[in-house]
Amino acid sequence: SRILKTGILAHSSMLMIWQRNCEALILLQRKGLQKTNASIGVVATLFGDKEDMTMLEQNNLTDWGESAIQDNGLLGKNKYDFDASQSQAITLGLNKKRPVLVIQGPPGTGKTGLLSYLIKCAVRQGERVLVTAPSNAAVDNMVEKLSGTGLNIVRVGNPARISPSVSSRSLGELVKRRLEKFTQEFQRKKSNLRKDLKHCIQDDSLAAGIRQLLKKLGKNFRKKENEIIKEVLSNADVVLSTNIGAADPLIKEIGFFDLVIIDEAGQAIEPSCWIPILRGKRCILAGDQHQLAPVILSREAMQGGLGMSLLERASSLHDELLTTKLTMQYRMHESIANWASNEMYFGLLKSSPSVASCLLVDYPSIQETWITRCALLLLDTRMPYGSLNIDCEEHLDLAGTGSFYNSGEADIVAQHVVN
Repeated sequence: SRILKTGILAHSSMLMIWQRNCEALILLQRKGLQKTNASIGVVATLFGDKEDMTMLEQNNLTDWGESAIQDNGLLGKNKYDFDASQSQAITLGLNKKRPVLVIQGPPGTGKTGLLSYLIKCAVRQGERVLVTAPSNAAVDNMVEKLSGTGLNIVRVGNPARISPSVSSRSLGELVKRRLEKFTQEFQRKKSNLRKDLKHCIQDDSLAAGIRQLLKKLGKNFRKKENEIIKEVLSNADVVLSTNIGAADPLIKEIGFFDLVIIDEAGQAIEPSCWIPILRGKRCILAGDQHQLAPVILSREAMQGGLGMSLLERASSLHDELLTTKLTMQYRMHESIANWASNEMYFGLLKSSPSVASCLLVDYPSIQETWITRCALLLLDTRMPYGSLNIDCEEHLDLAGTGSFYNSGEADIVAQHVVN
């Protein structure tokens, strides 16, 4: 049945994810600190102590300062589009001798746009970049951001899980376009041979010869397809996939990348991050550990440390040497930002003047009421201590996703929007 088939496919997918995570950890254990490993600087930084850090510096393998990007004009006139914290993140990220950079980007601080620009600059300084994220949606979002940059980008992954809006950048579509003329010729020859086969069905030796030609024709087509796949990936400035997708043999075949960037790294379990990291010479982890954490359903796995992302772990290493923070937000009224800043970001998050006093009532056709003039409304829904006399209890999703839902809070939000 369809339900049984779906269950088998889901189980198969989870098994593949588990296998790829395990393979990454085995590779990390066996070859992580070998001198021939291109990622040795990253591994030594994320697992090493002060002695390891000193060794890297003494061997001229690392430099923790900002790269003098302004001097060679890579930022160009666009450098004025960035605030001080964003500019620092860019110059640190473009330092080729910095093995690890953690960019902490609270909501509205322009993290994704910054990464897009950083990637463009990295390519312009001769680097090949692998960009990953824990979800297909996050990867596709980055593809959209990079689509207008003029870079040669390739999205690798299951075609069924790639957004139609970016499918033209997918490996399958790019290869299909390159193969178009060859495919037409292949189909023409195949059709002619099948016609010949019908006419000589009584002649066993001739029929066998035609079948052999059909087999050879198919083999030649697959060979040509593989050549184009390798060519498309090898010529790409930027390859994008999910963290798990970075284990694709097609990506492994094209060698190491100069830079690996993992977006939304705070939502990824650490083993999945090592899949792309071990494909590059240095890495940037971007995200925010104060937002969504990795989804861990196993209590044993949580106790074993999988609940802490690599981004969060790396942020605390070496006296926070690896970390830079984006501190200016461009999304919300300062009342909202100040609450988040004080509760989660140690008061460091500031508001741009362009949004600091922006209210809903300021938009055209919005009627002025106390609701549209209210920037922040906090309601305590904790039962039985909350100020609202309605049921706002959390419930576990019965579909087995591990997520929780709260119908009471959803009703409050819906009613507020209607009002």
